[in-house]
Order: sequence, then C-alpha cells, then structure tokens
Amino acid sequence: MDIKRLFDNNFDFAFKAATYNNIKVAIQTFEQFKKKNEDFFSFDKKETIFGHLRTYAVEKQFNDSAFNPKANYSVSMKQVNNYKYKTLCIETSDFIVNVGRTNNRFQLLPVSLYKKEFAKANSGLDMQYHFDFTNDLPKVVESKKYAEITYGYRCGEVTHLDIVVPSSDYKSIEHSINLFENFKVYENYVPEELVEESIVSLKKSLLNEIERIV
Repeated sequence: MDIKRLFDNNFDFAFKAATYNNIKVAIQTFEQFKKKNEDFFSFDKKETIFGHLRTYAVEKQFNDSAFNPKANYSVSMKQVNNYKYKTLCIETSDFIVNVGRTNNRFQLLPVSLYKKEFAKANSGLDMQYHFDFTNDLPKVVESKKYAEITYGYRCGEVTHLDIVVPSSDYKSIEHSINLFENFKVYENYVPEELVEESIVSLKKSLLNEIERIV
C-alpha cells in the first residue's frame, strides 16, 4: 500500500479533528493555569517548569481523550531508555505516533535512539514483519509504521500543527499534512461544552503535577 493511502486510512477526519482539539485544549489549559499562578512561577527556573507542564498537558489530554468511545486510537506509556524515561505513544491500526514541539514546520522531533528505531519500520513503507508469540502458536504480524504529531508554540499561541511521517533513517519527512488548513472545521467537530469540561479536568491534573514535582 502506498504511503498516502496508508496515511489517509489511519489519520482520517476524526483523528485530525481530535488531534487539533487535543492540542487546543492542552495549550489553552496551560496558558490559563500559568496566568492564574503567576506568583508561583516568578523565579529563575520557570522556563524549565513551563516546558515540563506544557508537555504534560499535551500528553495528558491525548491520554484522556483515548478513553472516549468514539476515539479511533489507543495510548500507552512506553519506557524508551535505560533511565526509565517513558513517552506517550498513540497507536492506530498501522502507526505508532509520538507528539511534541518543534521550532518550525517540516521539522522532526529531536532525534533519539527510540525514535530512530521506530522510524526503521518506514523503510520503503513496505511489509516488515516480526513474530508475535503472545498466543500458543507463533503468528507473523506486520510492524507498525511511525509518525509524529508536531506543534509549534510561541508567546502563548500554537504556531503550527502537522502530522508527519519520517524517513526510515530519521533524516527527512516522507509525507505530512498541515492541520491548520481546516482548523475551523475541526473546531466544530467537538462541542464547546466538552472542550470546557476537558479544560477544567486538565487544570486539576496540572495542579496535581505541580504538587508532585516541587
């Protein structure tokens, strides 16, 4: 199957709309939380805390949204190095997806060993197989391809939002789509009251995270 068809089959309108609204909820929540707690963040290391909380907000929102019965993706936290660092992995039928911030469009997330390993499955976007021994009999299953949701953030605003498929050597982008092109349509996909409920819930999670790390 060619890359565009595989991409479109996995990242349909519902996935794109959910992605747009998850980022919207996460950044709005982060900005409101930051403004409400200005006094707490008035110290030299605030940028480090800001980065952690923004990432936490984005990953927590994707995690929570996956439990919606209409969600066409699942999530899991995977340990990706010997330091027990875990990253959120969004999974569709054929893709494993990471999400993170980039400075510019058409830019991959910062290189790391686990991302390069994930990207190897994109080699020619052909059939790459591994053995699944979870059942009594071995079964050959296709390896999932790798994609990334990349967003830009500057001065409280999301500057770009894309879904990209890296090359197998993790040096370039094989295919991408700009989610800002149809953002008005995506905004209307999720009821405003559900957006507000998500923001309230996520604020509570951010408060708990602050109490955990300080």
